[in-house]
Amino acid sequence: MGDDEPEPQPPRILSSEHPFRGNLINVRVDTVETAGGASMREVVEHRGAVLLIALDDYENVFMVRQYRHPVGHVLLELPAGTIDEGEQPEVCAVRELREETGFRPRSLESLGGFFLSPGYSNEYIHLFLATGVEEAPLETGDEEDLRALRIPFDEALRLIDNGEIRDAKSIAALLLFARRRNMA
Repeated sequence: MGDDEPEPQPPRILSSEHPFRGNLINVRVDTVETAGGASMREVVEHRGAVLLIALDDYENVFMVRQYRHPVGHVLLELPAGTIDEGEQPEVCAVRELREETGFRPRSLESLGGFFLSPGYSNEYIHLFLATGVEEAPLETGDEEDLRALRIPFDEALRLIDNGEIRDAKSIAALLLFARRRNMA
């Protein structure tokens, strides 16, 4: 597609309803008008989330192992979490790192972000680099059962290659950061 071609235009929304409202997500169903006529679009609404690449002084990356009910597997992932109502992404990032690993960063740098799955969800993930970590556990009383661990950064990349890291957001973040490190 050339630069001189017009951008695709959003369809006109004819109606919108919420058949489900939950604690983590809402489901919205829009009836839209496109060039081909009216059609339905199902949208998962999400407040947004944070994802952290947290490195210790030895270039180990903090990761968590946790059971993910929707897929029925224990996954190896970067620390992450949903932004609370009215919470700033930076505040959420520090809270989530403390909750999931027991450490807080002395330095937090935004690395941008990305949409998780824009074909059906509006969830946006804010990506942060956390360095200078120090112990600072935060008791949550949360029902999450997870295990925090530290993995050499290069080993994490190998775990992507051999299929041991299967979480898309963690894969995207680790590869993005690896690319940026190699370009510096």
